[in-house]
Amino acid sequence: MSILVIAEHDNTNLKGATLNTVAAAKEIGSDITLLVAGSNAASVISEAQQLNGITKILSCDNDLYKNSLAEELSNLVVSLASSFSYILAPATTFGKNLLPRISAKLDVQQISDIISVESEDTFKRPIYAGSCIATVKSNDAVKLITVRSTAFDPVANDNSDVPVESVDASTSANIVISGGRGMQSG
Repeated sequence: MSILVIAEHDNTNLKGATLNTVAAAKEIGSDITLLVAGSNAASVISEAQQLNGITKILSCDNDLYKNSLAEELSNLVVSLASSFSYILAPATTFGKNLLPRISAKLDVQQISDIISVESEDTFKRPIYAGSCIATVKSNDAVKLITVRSTAFDPVANDNSDVPVESVDASTSANIVISGGRGMQSG
């Protein structure tokens, strides 16, 4: 039951919502890996190594991830997904842009904006503009979850150094489409 938390950062500092997302992950299980994909993000990795609850950090340092574009980052996460039972991201603009793309590529249902973890496959989330709370159960092999950061207290920065493993950027494509003058269309 391994968990991947996708870190939101600006290549210099972790965003606070990442700490809340790690707290939600701790309620699911204890094998938590943090993915830090960015460009020259060594300071983010140093900060992440201190997060309580993280067991490993996956680092992908490539200019491709400099601006944390969902179009690029989703390919990396999909290539790593087979090793994880859960993939979590903050329910911020970052996470709300990224996880639907991953959901489509993995063909699994996303659970959005959770406010509590009831069990390993059951979560609570607000619906109807927050007037009702829905209890959602997922039977998918990989559970994609965005976490409402205000519902979870941030984890502390009191961990000892967490091991960092480097991963390569996913830059290959299964299908390449080209157009323009070579096809006599211009």
